[in-house]
Order: sequence, then C-alpha cells, then structure tokens
Amino acid sequence: MLRSFIAVIVAVVAGLTTAKFAEGAGAGLLNSAPPSGAYQIILLISWFAGAFIAGCVALIIARRWAPVGIIASASIFISAVAAMLASPMNWLVWCGAVAVTFAGSYISILITHARFSFPDKPAKTGLFE
Repeated sequence: MLRSFIAVIVAVVAGLTTAKFAEGAGAGLLNSAPPSGAYQIILLISWFAGAFIAGCVALIIARRWAPVGIIASASIFISAVAAMLASPMNWLVWCGAVAVTFAGSYISILITHARFSFPDKPAKTGLFE
C-alpha cells in the first residue's frame, strides 16, 4: 500500500510538471495569449500529456495496478478544472478536458498492460525471506 501511495505522489508531480512544461512550450511556440482558441487547444494537449505521463509513472512504480494509474491521471483532471475555473474557457474545453484526461489514462493502462486485480506478492520459499 505504501508503494501505491508513493507511486501516486511521484506520478502526480511528474504529470503536473509535464503538463506545465507542454503548456509553456506550446504557448511560447505559437505566441498565443491565454484567452485565445489556440491556447485552449494547447491546454488540452498539455493535459493529455500530463495525464498520460502521470498514469505511466504510477503504473510502473505500483507494479501495473490500474487503479493507481487512474488516480494519478484524475489528479491532472482536478488541476485542469482548477485552471478552467480560474479563467474563462469555452464549454468545449470542459468537455475536452474530460476526454483527454480519460484518454491519457486509458492509453497508459493499455501500454503498460495494467490489471485491475491487485498484484500478488511473490511466494516466500526460503527460510529467511
């Protein structure tokens, strides 16, 4: 259980860092301001990247247990909701935020072949194990 907890913390930090980096890089390349339509598309792409990275990192650390990846990706959605509440966004961005964070989580589960059943502990065969 401690491994899952640490996996979520590390994955959330990695996912939020990825999302902010992608957002800043995209905004810098397109030279767009926050209320523009191009900036909102950049936000959706960065949220997808953040959810995907968070899911993958959590699943790798937590021995491919799918609920841990879902929780890590859901934290990116919570960050997206906070960003959408802070500034005026189109209603399509709200729907897109749900779709891209779900897609990032789903693809990370597919790529890592994660399972929804808790991974079994290896059998202890030796005297001192």
